[in-house]
Amino acid sequence: MRNRSTMVFALVAVPLLLAQTASSAHAQCDNPKTSAQRAQCVGDELRGSDRTINRVYGDLMKSLSPDDRITLRNDQRSWIKMRDQDCGITWSKGDREAWLADLLRDYQKTVCVVRFTNDRVQSLYSYQKSNSVAPAASAPAAGSGTAPVYDLFTLEHKTKGKWYFEVTVDEPGIQKLADATFSIGVLQLVIENGVVNKNGNMNGSLITIRRTDNNVAHYALGYAIDLDNAKLYVRKNGEWENGLPGSSGGLNLTLGRESVGILYSSVPIDNFLKSRLLDVNFGERGFAYSLPDGYSPLKPN
Repeated sequence: MRNRSTMVFALVAVPLLLAQTASSAHAQCDNPKTSAQRAQCVGDELRGSDRTINRVYGDLMKSLSPDDRITLRNDQRSWIKMRDQDCGITWSKGDREAWLADLLRDYQKTVCVVRFTNDRVQSLYSYQKSNSVAPAASAPAAGSGTAPVYDLFTLEHKTKGKWYFEVTVDEPGIQKLADATFSIGVLQLVIENGVVNKNGNMNGSLITIRRTDNNVAHYALGYAIDLDNAKLYVRKNGEWENGLPGSSGGLNLTLGRESVGILYSSVPIDNFLKSRLLDVNFGERGFAYSLPDGYSPLKPN
């Protein structure tokens, strides 16, 4: 089984009936070295999930009565529409591979689709056991009442300044509890008529952790957000991975866009947070590593 991918700056979504990838691409997933290879590996993994949905859906359709098949078909269409709406997916062209390539540009949608896909597969398995079809339901809303927590983000929107936050990840501990995919970084919002549009842009890290991974580790990620120069710099265990703050490196942001720090998860993170397997520090306490010169905590004490 391939190792988990970290620090991927792209996004994937799961259209139905995607084509198989070449065997050479699979070989790269044993030890992906570039962002392009890591993005391909995430795409391969989501294709696998897509094939699972197709298989379970097809098997279920064969077992149902004609009336129930119509119900299931309508239910599946409703789920796809709901997934696309909640994840901000707007691509409607027929070429599935082109669709996938386009969606690889925004990895928050990757995690959103992983979340919906996992839930849908479980729903289809439940339909198989009960031999009945229930209406499609969206993923639980984050932070509402007793609903599971999936996301953490800063409430204040920043449009200028230099900001910093850290996230520590205990992959071996998380691995014992669940397969998980996280996107961490900066979400730049699109606001239309005072309402936040779901088609925002996110930059930062995509992390996948699987129970079968062999090379798991404990590490701290730091995010230096330079909104004055539209740059994001990322470091791991104190070492800057894509250029020092202030350099021409880093990831490009959109100048003047309202931005928030965010961690977005494919699975509930309540237990991870309680056990400190996942620790998100927007600035409520001291950081593991010193602030870059000229930067302030994203969320001051």
